[in-house]
Amino acid sequence: MGKIFLQSLELSDIKKVIEEVVENNMSKLSLPKHQNPNILLSRKETAKFLCISLPTLNDWTKTGIVKAHRIGNRVLYKEQEVIQALNEIKTSKSGRGSSC
Repeated sequence: MGKIFLQSLELSDIKKVIEEVVENNMSKLSLPKHQNPNILLSRKETAKFLCISLPTLNDWTKTGIVKAHRIGNRVLYKEQEVIQALNEIKTSKSGRGSSC
């Protein structure tokens, strides 16, 4: 770190410097946005994400709580749809899937 020289500065100048430093550091910390909103999750990943077992995930898929997509022999779930289903489950009275 370099040497710091203190001179008589006005409060507004100090505030401006601090704001610039904070703004610069905050821009570095910004979270990356999802580049692909249709991320597909496997059955295991989805069950772990929802904090449920695989048989429960199968039941929820059959009843329509969570929408599944088949690609070949695989059953996959869109992350955005799983998040939406989780939000609906959390607002229900039973509170299923709200904690692991």
